[in-house]
Amino acid sequence: MGLPELKDKIRLQLDLADERVLRIVSSVFDNYLNEIVSYDSKGNPLELSEYHNKVEEGLDDVKYGRIISQENLNKEMKNWDNE
Repeated sequence: MGLPELKDKIRLQLDLADERVLRIVSSVFDNYLNEIVSYDSKGNPLELSEYHNKVEEGLDDVKYGRIISQENLNKEMKNWDNE
């Protein structure tokens, strides 16, 4: 069963579910979204939603040219010692 079929199956099951099942499913999603999945460059934990936000920020940086090449970064880092 592929992802689209699985999503359809779950949608149908949710339509038929009682309140108890819906509360369980909601709790599972809440726990999933609050699970620590990564850490930032300072060692702070990132939950799944925060991680996705950081990824989107990075993609926006690339899209809008807010990046620096490896070569230019290396040059800039050499100047750090002189400051």
